[in-house]
Amino acid sequence: ANHNVRILVQGQDESQSTFNYPHTIAAASLDDLAASGYRPHMPEDVQIGEYSEGHIKVSWTPAKCASLYDVTYQQVTGGNTISQQVQASQGNSVILKDGLDSCSEYEIRVSAVIGDEYSEETVVTFSTP
Repeated sequence: ANHNVRILVQGQDESQSTFNYPHTIAAASLDDLAASGYRPHMPEDVQIGEYSEGHIKVSWTPAKCASLYDVTYQQVTGGNTISQQVQASQGNSVILKDGLDSCSEYEIRVSAVIGDEYSEETVVTFSTP
């Protein structure tokens, strides 16, 4: 959304004056944000669904201005790291199905991404039955 700017000035005698900037300021595009080096906030409230038939759903509260999400996971004891990326326009969840073994504990990391900038990771663990 574009922005209209109003400036409120309060004097030492507690008088107030309001000034309206006469032009509308265009909102930044995702390309503008990426070029600026803005680092997105990390996704919050990561939820792990029920493990069923070798897959599990991971969802999160979207981060403002993210263009995509990077979801990586691996067994807590080590092993291959598996990564999936989800375009923000396609939602805030992913089904993990590759490399999940029963009776294992996994660590999942979810980051928001804008251009080359990654947020801090939100980390959760879960165990498969």
